[in-house]
Amino acid sequence: MRCKVCKIDKLSHEFPADTISQRCSHVSNFCLRCLIKKLNAQQSNQNQKCPECEAILTRQEIKDLNLTWEKSPFRVDIENILELKSNNNNNLSSNNVIDDLKGDFYVILLNGTKLNFKLENIKTVEALKEAIKKQTNIENGKQKLIHKGVELETFSKTRIRKQLSEYSIISGSHIQLMVLLYSISKELSINALTFDLFWGFPSTGNDFLDGTCMLYSGNVLYRIFDYKSRSHVDIPNMLHSGDVMDTLNRRGHHRITANLTTIPRAVTKLYFVLSAYRSPNIGCFPNPSFKLFDPSYPDTQLCSYTIRSASASRAVIMCVIEKSNEGNWNIFEIGKLSDGNAKDYVPILNTISGLDVAFNS
Repeated sequence: MRCKVCKIDKLSHEFPADTISQRCSHVSNFCLRCLIKKLNAQQSNQNQKCPECEAILTRQEIKDLNLTWEKSPFRVDIENILELKSNNNNNLSSNNVIDDLKGDFYVILLNGTKLNFKLENIKTVEALKEAIKKQTNIENGKQKLIHKGVELETFSKTRIRKQLSEYSIISGSHIQLMVLLYSISKELSINALTFDLFWGFPSTGNDFLDGTCMLYSGNVLYRIFDYKSRSHVDIPNMLHSGDVMDTLNRRGHHRITANLTTIPRAVTKLYFVLSAYRSPNIGCFPNPSFKLFDPSYPDTQLCSYTIRSASASRAVIMCVIEKSNEGNWNIFEIGKLSDGNAKDYVPILNTISGLDVAFNS
């Protein structure tokens, strides 16, 4: 497929996966690189528009497009080539090497938040975690930093502080930050989890704020537990309650229970998702609340996401429970907004595919 702007034949994954905006009725003839350059050139305007049909883009659509470009595999490949040249080309001048150790680099959260830092001010992983803590209040021990598929360690085995340069981090590098909410080790003897969701009916009529759990094997969807797929024969100790409606008090309830010790070994991640069924967004539901907890300790909340943060969105991917190489389960905060709902999971699955780049790139 040829880009309309740069006139270069490119692969399909170098173009937007969907229409540029929900208001567009065409596929994009701009490659991602040219589209982002065009949108950046419009930033001084109050309304940024699709360069092909003039449809006005929402802030969320622009944010999602930029995040897709930042996480695009082909962009990472280009950065890899540049870094390999920087590290392995003996003919580079010392000035070029010095330039690589100056300038901005970035830390990106799973929800799309982007933090900016300067290489000349931060040299070690420990210093970077302290700088992140100052901006976000996320404790050092809750930060999991990943660059090109490698987790950044604070200290070496001999307790020497690890340098950012040891991970080939140079000007322009992007580091993924995953916020660890809770680690379920084998020693803690937490075998089960309960996801409890309550919501109030919208002002007109009854509607459902759906709680969904999507199980993945690697990057492949394995099973979905929701109001219509409440159980699966091959996963006997996991159950969705279905819709529990209290019409008298105008309240709804979903509960998902899972025994982590009996989940098939192939399952590596459980994504928990909220979505509005008929209503245009989650904000239509008064007083929504949820808890993720161990049934043995129901007062200990394992996920701290605030539903109000997603009030203007149709869906939100709240958190993921990921199995580590050691067999422990770790709960990471996400808070990624998305289109789609229980009637059409495709936009949500596409959003999760973008998140998986963070886990594996």
